[in-house]
Amino acid sequence: MDEKKKSKIIVVGFVLFILTTYAASYFYTKDKNEMLLSAPRLVLLIGSEEAINMEFRPLEIADRRNKIRSLAQLGLIYTISQVDYDGGIVDIVERYKDVIRDNKYAFADCLKYSETLNRTMAKEEKNALKASWIFSACGIIE
Repeated sequence: MDEKKKSKIIVVGFVLFILTTYAASYFYTKDKNEMLLSAPRLVLLIGSEEAINMEFRPLEIADRRNKIRSLAQLGLIYTISQVDYDGGIVDIVERYKDVIRDNKYAFADCLKYSETLNRTMAKEEKNALKASWIFSACGIIE
């Protein structure tokens, strides 16, 4: 009788372990997918790209993130999420033309930028790409 109880406890424990692992992986994957879908697909900078990149080069990663957030709060960075992009909003310049007006601007596709970053093999070039405003702006998740 004692052996039967042990076997039942082991089987129930194993089944609970499998169910817990499945549930945890489901919610983890769901959370990651939602995060990726809310991430920017297109980014727009109002102002001079060269000037902003010159400001970004000497900064550390955390400082670049803070700087990009402050630029976004000031209304100099605009984004279109992957969900909006899939919904048909594929031209960020057209979407924000009333904000751009006669100002200088630069825009980028984060997907193409990440592909360029992955293909780049030279360390100096990769570091230059990571020091640009686009790298930090594509990391904004609101």
